Amino acid sequence: MKTVIRAARYSLACSVLGPGLRGVLWVQGCRRHCPGCVAPEMQPFEGGFEISVDELADLFLNASNLEGITFSGGEPMEQAEALAELILKTREKKDFSFFCFTGFLLEDLIQSGTPAQKQLVSLLDVLVDGPFVEEEYANLLWRGSANQRVHFLSDRYKDWADRLSEPSQGLELEFDSGMLKWMGIPPLGFREKFASKMAEFDIIIEKRSL
Repeated sequence: MKTVIRAARYSLACSVLGPGLRGVLWVQGCRRHCPGCVAPEMQPFEGGFEISVDELADLFLNASNLEGITFSGGEPMEQAEALAELILKTREKKDFSFFCFTGFLLEDLIQSGTPAQKQLVSLLDVLVDGPFVEEEYANLLWRGSANQRVHFLSDRYKDWADRLSEPSQGLELEFDSGMLKWMGIPPLGFREKFASKMAEFDIIIEKRSL
């Protein structure tokens, strides 16, 4: 039986969610329900769609000029086993880097995570950990609130360590299947303002962050 992932969305070209040009997979499902979450539509576990690990691997491997893949959501650690399999399958053919956002703390994953979560952590190059805290909003590289931390788990991107106080890399837009989609870590209130503005032009918007 093929392993499947419950996904919210994927992109084959993003440059604001990790170093270089990256594929991004937003998984569906998160139990945290952080106040101020910019992607509440990704919280229900019954949402999104199913896609096999094999199909995703082929999509990312056949995309042009990707440096690696970023996992977001939703909560990637809820589907750690499938994501670890995706990493292993793609690395058989390309030396992709892997970057992951999670609301869990790295220490908790290492000490009390499931075997699959520990395996996923061991395969990552960069992990951004900690829940979004609206009261601690900050415009930081790859982070939406000041409590979140960036962990370089391999030597691959350690030269980025002195850049962590830089501001967010901004937002990118995709137009796909008649829908306008955005990627990145937005400023407070962006989602509401963006939706209001686009409604003036009768544009259907799908919001995707992180």
